[in-house]
Amino acid sequence: CELMNQGILALVTSTGCAAASALQSLTDAMHIPHLFIQRNGDGTPRTACQLNPSPDGESYTLAARPPVRINDVLLTLVSELHWQKFIIFYESDYDIRGLQTFMDQVSRLGLDVSLQRVDRNVSRVFNDLFNTMRTEELNRYRDTLRRAVLLMSPRGAQVFIHQAVETNLASKDSHWVYANEEVSDADIMELIHSSLGRMTIIRQIFPLWRDTNVRCMRNNHRISSLLCDPQEGYLQSLEVSNLYLYDSVLMLANAFYRKLEDRKWHSMASLNCMRKSTKPWNGGWSMLDTIQKGRISGLTGLMDFRAEGSNSHCAV
Repeated sequence: CELMNQGILALVTSTGCAAASALQSLTDAMHIPHLFIQRNGDGTPRTACQLNPSPDGESYTLAARPPVRINDVLLTLVSELHWQKFIIFYESDYDIRGLQTFMDQVSRLGLDVSLQRVDRNVSRVFNDLFNTMRTEELNRYRDTLRRAVLLMSPRGAQVFIHQAVETNLASKDSHWVYANEEVSDADIMELIHSSLGRMTIIRQIFPLWRDTNVRCMRNNHRISSLLCDPQEGYLQSLEVSNLYLYDSVLMLANAFYRKLEDRKWHSMASLNCMRKSTKPWNGGWSMLDTIQKGRISGLTGLMDFRAEGSNSHCAV
């Protein structure tokens, strides 16, 4: 609200779904372009945000991150592996509703899938198994663990696999599938060191520029070599949401430049979100249109919002 009083042209936010929904209602009402980067603070895999439909059908919120594709990729992987029976472990912070489509699809295929929630105290989960199961039940559970999907934070997955190995429930023919867009190279190395058997990682990747001379130059915009040069090692440690945050700001800067270049500039919106009598910004739709028609090449590759208000460029 303080920003609106001072004057505002657009809003870039990196939040969870609940905060994004509240901000969407505000920006729709005030006609303020809103670039939203979904972020899960606990590190668990993200699920699709169910944002509220705009009353007049004119949404001012643009999703900088591509739609969640874990369901589709998981289904493709399970089909290629010819798994008929497997178990999915998910952390208590994970929104299990994100798996609904996947569960419906595997059910139609006749696959045997179990779901098990994992609390933060992972060691207690394994202690409970030994306290409540008989030997033959533990053997069946050990067989189930041979094909397991983990929907957890990197740290949670590391602890879970380590406990499975320490309690002799994991074996050399175990196959772990870890799905999380946010997992870094360092996290993957930690997972590999703690695991026993085979591991498949599902994460989001970004295109690397082969020509080192232009790697840090994107559309006349120079990116710091610390961010864009893989040899620096810093790029691989950044959260995916931070990469999209950088590109969203770059997208806005390009939109502002085009507005100035075309001499179609609108004065900044001076709004008061606490007064019912405040009128929405009359330049909001024009600014939103300029952003939607733009395209940049940044740290995440190409970015545009031509696919129904969301960025469709994604590689897994």
